Amino acid sequence: MTFETLGLHPQILQALTDAGYTIPTPVQQEAVPAAIAGRDLMVSSQTGSGKTAAFMLPALNKFANEPVEARAGKTPNQNAQAARSRGERPRFMPAQPRMLVLTPTRELALQVTTATDKYGIHMRRVKAASILGGMPYPKQMQLLARNPEILVATPGRLIDHMESGKIRRYRVDRQPHACYTTDSLVLGDLGWHGRQYRASYHY
Repeated sequence: MTFETLGLHPQILQALTDAGYTIPTPVQQEAVPAAIAGRDLMVSSQTGSGKTAAFMLPALNKFANEPVEARAGKTPNQNAQAARSRGERPRFMPAQPRMLVLTPTRELALQVTTATDKYGIHMRRVKAASILGGMPYPKQMQLLARNPEILVATPGRLIDHMESGKIRRYRVDRQPHACYTTDSLVLGDLGWHGRQYRASYHY
């Protein structure tokens, strides 16, 4: 089996080729087609088996297959420039990510974001950002102001921003709309299950 036979978009296939990926791992062979078909999945696999790609590739595939008109609209920078041209001070607009990835640690969040950038490098309008504990607050606000399509976060920091109005749940009629949790058992071991539920419910 190859990545082509999994049904991935050519832009993603090119990114995988650029990154030196040749053959999908067993977990990718099982999970990617099922996720593309719209099935809800719970996946357990060893570290290093390719789980990040197993859930991120089909998610990116949804973005890549959107009609162009569904992605139309001004970017946050364009809105800010338009406000300045009218002599107005740009207002902060809550981020409305269309995909959420919850992780138990900042290290895993950064890993997922790096992998997402790699797989989506040829998808010009799809950007990912990480919101983490320990990150300077101005940096977090800068990332949210860009209104990333994909938001990777730890539960506590995500809830903080949602409760303060900095992140708003995206309209569910605008696909793709998804929520992924990585290392759910680790989240439980760290005492995060309650906040994980709150984050997923609010989203």
